[in-house]
Amino acid sequence: MTLLDAVLSLSDAPESGEALQRILRALAQVTAADALSVLAAAEDGSVSVAAQIGLSPAAMGLSFRPAEHPRLRRATLAAGPIRFLDPSEPDPYSGWLLGNAGEIHPIHACMAVPLRVQGRLAGLLTLDACDPRGLRDLRDEDARVFAALCAGALRLDAGPARALAPEARRAPGGPALPGRSAAMQRIEREIAMLAPLSVPVLVTGETGVGKERVARALHERSPRASRPLVIVNCAAIPAQLVESELFGHRKGAFTGATAARAGRFEAARGGTIFLDEIGELPLSAQAQLLRALQEGEIQPVGEDRPRRVEARVVAATNRDLRREVAEGRFRADLFHRLWVYPICVPPLRERREDIPALCERFAAEVAAELGAERVDVTEAALRALAQGAFPGNVRELKNTMERAVLRRTLAEGKGAAGRRLVVRREDVDPAEATASGAPLVEAAGERPLLGGAPLIEAAGERLLLGGGPAEAPVETLAETLERARREAFARAFRAAGGNAATAGRLLGLSRSFAYKEAVRLGLIPAPGPRKR
Repeated sequence: MTLLDAVLSLSDAPESGEALQRILRALAQVTAADALSVLAAAEDGSVSVAAQIGLSPAAMGLSFRPAEHPRLRRATLAAGPIRFLDPSEPDPYSGWLLGNAGEIHPIHACMAVPLRVQGRLAGLLTLDACDPRGLRDLRDEDARVFAALCAGALRLDAGPARALAPEARRAPGGPALPGRSAAMQRIEREIAMLAPLSVPVLVTGETGVGKERVARALHERSPRASRPLVIVNCAAIPAQLVESELFGHRKGAFTGATAARAGRFEAARGGTIFLDEIGELPLSAQAQLLRALQEGEIQPVGEDRPRRVEARVVAATNRDLRREVAEGRFRADLFHRLWVYPICVPPLRERREDIPALCERFAAEVAAELGAERVDVTEAALRALAQGAFPGNVRELKNTMERAVLRRTLAEGKGAAGRRLVVRREDVDPAEATASGAPLVEAAGERPLLGGAPLIEAAGERLLLGGGPAEAPVETLAETLERARREAFARAFRAAGGNAATAGRLLGLSRSFAYKEAVRLGLIPAPGPRKR
């Protein structure tokens, strides 16, 4: 297959998935890459595998969030082809490569090219070669040509979802709600158990704890991932329009209904509908919703016959629905239909040990938005954040992190693009940082530190959130997490007697990833170079 064949595939292929496969086959003829893939960009910023050669068949539809993968994040921000030379950066495809148990040696050739359509990111073209010199003969100009062909192929369809195989699935690039607390680990297990099923799920918790993230994880890890996820804020819909919004209406059904309209359930057909603040639904709409759950039928306003519709229902509320039922504001039969398996997300004040992981995630997200190389947080700033009251929970913590990064950017008087930013104690809002009542301790020659914070027990470990000596050296968030990571891997490998598969199970990771990280951390010797 020649480059001409790849060009002709744009007009000959019936749809973009086949065109992309033909282009990759042509590229495989002119390079020594062991794995090639095209990742299509979605509206939520994630990228998913739309075509591939050399990866496990299960990799089709695999989804990543670039903010959580250094190489993908850099590739989405690059102006052209980018080659990755730092072996310490994790490869997103580790564990998915065909042969050799799916492992990718840390020292290998890796390259990515952004795919842009009218200036907007449409996806990524990636190449991996186990031989560190495997991509040396591929010129950047040639890579740009193939990338342009892939970008053109993505335009054949209305969106990336159609480029996926029917059986494609989404696998998250990270946990739904980052954290090391027992509560978050429990929620991750519940999501893994419930995602493949079609039963309704009710997510409960205070405002801002991350209920929508749980709903997204349930959808993205389910067989419905290639179908729509429709999000409905029930509290934002006027009471007189709720039934029309959810179930649709026919023309002339009521004043102002100048045309027939499909409702949100129709839009979610085959996928998932997320009903946020379901406790705000009026009783009349609750009756229709109960019928949709029990019979799989809806009845648009003004129509005589019901319609069949199949969509999984995930609901969320910050109300006590048992009390709402007792006081007659929520139907008891609907409550019991939704209460098949509730997921309760605790408030942030009950899981403060999750704050470092959340800050790391938010720092990566804001770095990607600003085009910064990375965003780190000093130990003093992290202490201040960890002691905040945060009545708005995770949402408020995210807003606080974003403001702190913007304050640091303004304080330095330079743009954030391409730079490393370090959030300091003074960048955190003092009112938020001291909301818990902890006093500020001023040390000579030091920035203010929060004192008097307790040690919090987390899974048998003590996580220092404040109260350290003023003369202690400042440690960035990245350094803190790296130290904790090293300790966790060291304990797991000691308990496993050096066996990577057992250590991976103890850590909740794949054997290949546990092995690669242990090598990177210097806990076990690196293997010799592979023979080809």
